[in-house]
Amino acid sequence: MKTGNIFFLLLIIITAGLIKGCKQPAATRAGINDFDTIAAIFKSPPAEFTTSPFFVWNYRITKEEIDRFMTDFSNSGSSQVFIHPRPGLITEYLSEEWLDLVEYTVKKGRDLGMKVWLYDENSYPSGFAGGHVPDRMPESYNQGQGLLMKEFDILPDTADKFFLCLKEEDGKYIGITSGLENNRGKSGKYLLFHKTYYSRSGWFGDFSYVDLLCPGVTQKFLEITMDTYERRIGYDFGKTVPGVFTDEPEISSPGGIRWTPDLFETFQKTWGYDLKTNLPSLFRETGNWKKVRHNYTKTLLQMFIDRWAKPYYNYCEEKGLIFTGHYWEHLWPAMNHGGDNMAMYAWFQMPGIDMLFNQFNDSSARAQFGNIRSVKELASAANQTGRQRKLSETYGGGGWELTFTDMKRLGDWEYALGVNFMNQHLSHYSLAGARKYDYPPTFSYHEPWWGNYKYINDHYARLSMTLSAGKQINSILIIEPTTSAWLYDSYTARNPQCNTIGQSFQDFISILEKSQVEYDLGSEQIIKDLGSVKGRKLVVGQCSYKTVVLPPLTENIDLSTFKLLQKFVARGGRLIVFSTPSLVDGNADESLKSFFEKYADRISHEENLTADLITKYFKDQETNFTGVSGGSLYHHRRVLADGQILFLVNSSLDENVIGSVSTDGADAIEMNTLTGEIYGYPNKSEGNSVSITFNLPPAGSLLLYIPKNRKTDYDMPEVPEEFTRVPGASSMKIRRDYDNAIAIPFCDLLLDGKLSRDLHNYTAADMVYKHYGFKDGNPWNHAVQFKTNITGRDKFDANSGFTAEYHFNIKGKFDYSSFRAVIERPYLWKVYINGTGIEPEENEWWLDREFAVFDISSYLIQGNNTITLKTAPVKVYAEIEPVYITGDFSVSPASKGWLIEAPSGSLRSGSWKDQGMPFYSWTVTYSRDFNVEQQNSIYRVQLNDWKGTIAEVSVNGKWAGVIAFPPYNLNVTKLIQPGTNTIDVKVTGSLKNLMGPHFNDPAPGMTGPGHWRNVKNYPDGRDYQLLDYGLMEDFELLKIKTYL
Repeated sequence: MKTGNIFFLLLIIITAGLIKGCKQPAATRAGINDFDTIAAIFKSPPAEFTTSPFFVWNYRITKEEIDRFMTDFSNSGSSQVFIHPRPGLITEYLSEEWLDLVEYTVKKGRDLGMKVWLYDENSYPSGFAGGHVPDRMPESYNQGQGLLMKEFDILPDTADKFFLCLKEEDGKYIGITSGLENNRGKSGKYLLFHKTYYSRSGWFGDFSYVDLLCPGVTQKFLEITMDTYERRIGYDFGKTVPGVFTDEPEISSPGGIRWTPDLFETFQKTWGYDLKTNLPSLFRETGNWKKVRHNYTKTLLQMFIDRWAKPYYNYCEEKGLIFTGHYWEHLWPAMNHGGDNMAMYAWFQMPGIDMLFNQFNDSSARAQFGNIRSVKELASAANQTGRQRKLSETYGGGGWELTFTDMKRLGDWEYALGVNFMNQHLSHYSLAGARKYDYPPTFSYHEPWWGNYKYINDHYARLSMTLSAGKQINSILIIEPTTSAWLYDSYTARNPQCNTIGQSFQDFISILEKSQVEYDLGSEQIIKDLGSVKGRKLVVGQCSYKTVVLPPLTENIDLSTFKLLQKFVARGGRLIVFSTPSLVDGNADESLKSFFEKYADRISHEENLTADLITKYFKDQETNFTGVSGGSLYHHRRVLADGQILFLVNSSLDENVIGSVSTDGADAIEMNTLTGEIYGYPNKSEGNSVSITFNLPPAGSLLLYIPKNRKTDYDMPEVPEEFTRVPGASSMKIRRDYDNAIAIPFCDLLLDGKLSRDLHNYTAADMVYKHYGFKDGNPWNHAVQFKTNITGRDKFDANSGFTAEYHFNIKGKFDYSSFRAVIERPYLWKVYINGTGIEPEENEWWLDREFAVFDISSYLIQGNNTITLKTAPVKVYAEIEPVYITGDFSVSPASKGWLIEAPSGSLRSGSWKDQGMPFYSWTVTYSRDFNVEQQNSIYRVQLNDWKGTIAEVSVNGKWAGVIAFPPYNLNVTKLIQPGTNTIDVKVTGSLKNLMGPHFNDPAPGMTGPGHWRNVKNYPDGRDYQLLDYGLMEDFELLKIKTYL
């Protein structure tokens, strides 16, 4: 037996043993398998099922703020958090002070009944420990991580400076590195390779990233990070501290192909030939390039697993921790970040992905939301390895304008595909300085909608619990064409066929998913480690499959896959091929051709995925959808001991989806995830099958329990039949609930005697930092502090400093008494209004607890006003940021920004930005009176044309609930009284119009730090990107007749 085969056999044994012997901590074990257990905790699921936001530590952390945040998270429905260091962090990472604060948070969590998860890095990608790994282990970065090829016709005199030298002879390449003198000055075809290195960067604490393929690097990382945490809080590992999140560890190349010191040795042992003399095949399509590329990528993948994922997994197993997080899954099928991210999921106790931004795209192979493949890989790997919980890092970069409808649509979509652990990205500790640009929104007190967030937070706790129960059982396995894509990719040369394969596969599974086919995806790496054949089924870990599918453009399969398929087909398993592979491990193999010829009568060869073909091969005989039209339907089904769970989702924002579904069972029970109530659902029973009809509004969902036996203890709710509009007894009255506001993000900067006018604050801040020695500008927006290498530079000359002046124009004389200025971190500045020094109001803050309030009412004049910020000496914390003015006024556009004017008269329906409130972000209340003669009907408040993140409703001064999702109505029957009823609708805006980004026409749904950069001029107010908020027309009160 070859050495490589022995290696793979040992790996299979080790993998199987690890998975079989896994301790299965609480958040990953299979614990709920019956409906009674679900029903008992459905209203208020345990902490482990609530959402768990990234609690972003991005400032100077204090115990007082930890108390506030932890209590706030608990009250808002998140009974667990991840402590996540990010850029902006002032407290020294992994210092004794840091560990004190982490331990304090854990103790606070224990007191509140919360879970506190660790995050293993200072920002991301994981592996460098905020600079401590490269600092203590230079070989983690100084040996090179890439090889770049250069071609010469004459061997250069500098050849001895290259790492590796090849020469072409008789159509092949030979190594001449040790014989350069024999070729000096001679003509020929020479390929010379030099090492490339990860570059130093402030992002890595002024070090570089580390080589995770280098032996010992992962162990050093765990020693520095996890062993340090264990010494402080190890007593709570597996208890209050469930586990640890790793974020986007990678094996990208700094230039050329990816290399590590023992790559050639490992490759030779695995494949039996020399990679060095075959390196040209990784740069161009020469030699047996498909075989070389396959073998090379397979080697890197195995090294990544063996040297990063597996040691980390074993560490967590030993310590009783849950290993979770994610890799960079969005570049598939490109192999740059590791070759096969699905294979890496097998080495998580709770596999995870991220789904960021708010740009739903179900057609692109590299999209985030809408990318079916990405989530199905996660769910499939979890099914195969027996993991109940599957995490998604969600919402980051969706923008301040993200609405509750957006949140539900995005979250429900990924839950329908298999996610059941919601991890919100991010909950900012502070918005001071550049921190506010870090991929908003924030799930924290800063948001205008935060007081109502528990409404949707509880929805995901209930979903997470229910969709963690039982098992998802799929009988179809679709093998991903990942190893076929490898043939057309390397770190330096990507044939367009690579992307063609990826897009073809995305299209293929999208058709299946939207046809309500139930299936798993298969990674050949996982199949190699966990695959076997039992009877007529292909078994992968804890799953068994009757049908295996090779999708279009499958050109290659691994030898281990081929052997299993031979046995599977020989025993009567169904194999459907939409393309016939011709390569095994990247090499032409006649036995593959013989296999397909031998079993031609058993293997189904198909060309196109038609509706008839789907009905023939892919439809589940137990669950059948019919008459589906409109919207965008997804579903998830789980099997319990006493029935099934069925989750239906409409991912369209524009139209309802209607249809019917029949499945094995005797009844249908609806579990209302928004209220926690459980009641009967209309259904029709025929024999052993039950059928239901559904009509889901945009972003709507339906969670059902289908019992094996009929249930008699759940009442059927009343169903609306028809409605009439209750005439309004008064016109709509409208009031702004808080002071108006305006942001001033442009200033004049006086720096070292030079005055620069009309600078955007981001540009001004960078100018100051670069002037004082920070070559990349403001370190708080792009750098990770190693020890105190940023704060330690706060030793500037007494004569240093700068002045920033902000101008705003008041048109006309009116009552200025309500005017306030809001300035970040007032202790950094001397503040002046029109030349007069002022001090902040005591114990007052606005938006963020570091944003101070100044009473400027007595110093204002008609016309131009100036707020001046001076600092001397300069301070490393002194970031130039917008100044805000609040008060009772209106705002109108000017040729440069905006004018402040007298408050307008009464407000009307329509956009706030057209009524003098272009920056206003909070709530506006709309009131109407309605006369009700009788109460024996259902009454609903209906919003029609409106724009907002969420709306609150009160009836006769009593809170009735919120309107957050289509069809945008609320049952208020219990609060309606005979006679006149006053109904208030409070519409909430968002921070988008206040905080931006406003300039350079940013695309909707994707917001990051770069969107505040490169603002070249001070534009007309009409050129700001602002959104409409408000009721565009009167709300209504509907009187509804019902039937049972």
